[in-house]
Amino acid sequence: MKRFEKTLTLKGFFVFFGILFFTACFTPKHTVEINDYILLENGKEVLGREKGLTAFFFENNPRKKPFKQFIIEKFDLGYTQDTEFNVDIEGQRYTVLLYTNDEVQKYFDTTQFMSKNFETEANTIGSRANFIAVSVVTGANEDCLAEDSLHRNLVIDYLKKLKQEYYNS
Repeated sequence: MKRFEKTLTLKGFFVFFGILFFTACFTPKHTVEINDYILLENGKEVLGREKGLTAFFFENNPRKKPFKQFIIEKFDLGYTQDTEFNVDIEGQRYTVLLYTNDEVQKYFDTTQFMSKNFETEANTIGSRANFIAVSVVTGANEDCLAEDSLHRNLVIDYLKKLKQEYYNS
């Protein structure tokens, strides 16, 4: 009987050690919560640029109408399939490029970001997409959100105001 208990105890120890060893090998994936916005590189590609555009990336609010619909109404674009439109910021003309949900998934690894706004199907009014991405270029296709762009601060301020207006609509 003692021999049986020793064998059972030894097996239990090895099973415990094995589970501990295998769980230690798998580290949990770290997720980032987006409090306001983040800038992500290597987004949409445009002519004349080797790398993709930088995107202004923020969390969607599913209790609001879809962001694209908000943009269409705000800028009186009418019905459009286009995902880009022009804006004037302090006398300068810029082109804003909206990402579809498929493009967000294509260009960015959204699994590394945590969404705070979860809604039931009944409470969802707008898009079920978790995140919204927007890029901005000049008439010469210069990435306005790139780290070395002279337009960066001006455009970020504009996009932050646009995001707040969307959240408050």
